[in-house]
Amino acid sequence: MLKKLFALSAILLSCTFVATAVGQESPQSPTGVKHVVWIGADGFGAHYVNWDELPNLKKMKENGSWTLHMRSVLPSSSAINWHTLMVGAPSEMHGYRNWNSKEPEIEAIYVNERGYFPDVFRVLRDAMPDCRMTSVFDWDGIGFCYDNDAVDDNVNITDKGNEQVYQAALKQLDTKPTFAFIYFGDPDRVGHNIGWGTPEYQAALTEVDDYIGKILKHLEELGILDDTVVYFTSDHGGSGKGHGEGRLDHMEVPYVICGKGIKVGEITDATANFDASATVLSIFGVEQPQCWRGKPSDVLAK
Repeated sequence: MLKKLFALSAILLSCTFVATAVGQESPQSPTGVKHVVWIGADGFGAHYVNWDELPNLKKMKENGSWTLHMRSVLPSSSAINWHTLMVGAPSEMHGYRNWNSKEPEIEAIYVNERGYFPDVFRVLRDAMPDCRMTSVFDWDGIGFCYDNDAVDDNVNITDKGNEQVYQAALKQLDTKPTFAFIYFGDPDRVGHNIGWGTPEYQAALTEVDDYIGKILKHLEELGILDDTVVYFTSDHGGSGKGHGEGRLDHMEVPYVICGKGIKVGEITDATANFDASATVLSIFGVEQPQCWRGKPSDVLAK
């Protein structure tokens, strides 16, 4: 009798283990994507996009999904919108309200067990514990826009410029991360110092485009480009030497996605910054938190 009880206990324990393992199984990308590389450029306004001056973004556009009408939240400033891009919800919910917010100015409508409104890095970490994630940026405000502990490598090279961002990004991409975020800050700096739409500002956009081309080439050399989705977004535009107003040249930004499983064509659905991370989760097959309000863009090939 005792032997039968031990045998039954062993069977039940085995069944429990199998059920737990199945319950913890990592999500699967609906298109088999293994890597997402998100490239962001601060102050890269859609109203200043000339595709012929941006050959690499133009190539991404021609081979992927895109719109020049993705909208920021208000005010059309940096920290509030980078946070919005990363947390899948508007500022009324996450609580960031200013260009340099480092924490919510109003209480977030929801926080997780770590005390944060959930961001894309944390959601991916919880869903895929073994994934590798990295973030490279040259404005320290970015580091306050997500849960740093969810990321394997946070590379803060504040005010070092585009070339240093690129070199740091190459080292991170060499590790073939599941999710990488790469931020270039120079377009915003040039806009504030010289002016949006000036020749110097247009040159800053072209320089970012050059680095996008180099990153794409590096992904190809690593042998992972065919399994990768590459994202490009910005936080806001501008005019004169400023931004933050409720006008379209301040609010509209480019949104370009290409790579494995991404269909080709213009995104015609209404799109806002809080849709960006929702789309990242959909690419990886990860369910988004209830508190998010972003919707995945219709970019996945059927």
